[in-house]
Amino acid sequence: MFRLPVVAFMALVVFTGVAKADANRETLVKVSRDFIIPRYETLAKAMTAQQLAWETFCAAPKTEAASSLQDAYQKAADAWAGIEFVLYGPISTDFRFERMAHWPERQNTVNRALGNLLSRTGEDDLTPERFPQTSAAVQGLTALERLLFEKDAAKALTDGSDAAKRRCAVGRAIARGLSVTSAKVLDEWRRPGGMLATLESGDTALLDDGATRLATDYVGLFDIIDDQKLGAPMGKKPDDAKPLLAEGWRSQRSLRAILINLDAAEAMGKLLVDPNSDEGSSLFYALRTARAMTQGLGQANIGTLSADPKTRGRIVLLRDAVHSLREIAGNTIPTALGVTIGFNSRDGD
Repeated sequence: MFRLPVVAFMALVVFTGVAKADANRETLVKVSRDFIIPRYETLAKAMTAQQLAWETFCAAPKTEAASSLQDAYQKAADAWAGIEFVLYGPISTDFRFERMAHWPERQNTVNRALGNLLSRTGEDDLTPERFPQTSAAVQGLTALERLLFEKDAAKALTDGSDAAKRRCAVGRAIARGLSVTSAKVLDEWRRPGGMLATLESGDTALLDDGATRLATDYVGLFDIIDDQKLGAPMGKKPDDAKPLLAEGWRSQRSLRAILINLDAAEAMGKLLVDPNSDEGSSLFYALRTARAMTQGLGQANIGTLSADPKTRGRIVLLRDAVHSLREIAGNTIPTALGVTIGFNSRDGD
């Protein structure tokens, strides 16, 4: 039997390791430049616009102007949905991810924290220095949605009472915090010596870790859609449906968010795997299928559709499509990157 000499074998191992590191570097840099950073730029811009909308509104609150806040929120939430599944990088430090959107909400955390915040008076606890010290559950889009889309939300912001002034001040503080956080994340990605520069000159261990984490985040998105965004509100049968567990149900975003998630997955997927390969074609066919099914459901609430025997089947089919997509992505993406995916902290297990 032919045996490779030890020296030659070791050289082959080293060469293979270097080749893999170079491939990972190229992929990570490409994903960072063409997907992650542009989407954080969009996010930072949307959050800044939302902050300005709150500043303008609270200076002269009028009921008819509340729609400007809702519009700014929808754009900010859209921008977040386009990058939220990427936990890799600066977003994972200092509880930034939790500060952006505390969802899914467990044990009524957001409502309790927001109620406590609104019950106070003055604005001393809402300064840029002090507000970040409050519960992360009340600092993000999830809390802001309640201020803007609960019943009689516009009236609660504009009736001239001390409670309305406090409510406006809280919304302004949340919007400011979101703007600051998104700007910090963007800066830490693209500044000299930042995340992108580190990847460009990173060592093999760093690149292997980055590839593994990106693959984990990518595949984890479909777990989140399957189990949390669809499974939780739809329940096991119509009588078990829980419409209020749907993400963004107040602002009618439960399906809109999934659609944007899938669009983002397609865009990032094209940077991770060749769309023309057998594996890539299967992945993108599954993505387009799930996307078309989501789009066809409009803006209805997932839980509401699931509770109606006449429409539940469409949600079941969508969940089946997402489950299939997760299986395909779970085989395709790690193989393309030469990694084994790890545990995703958002999968709820």
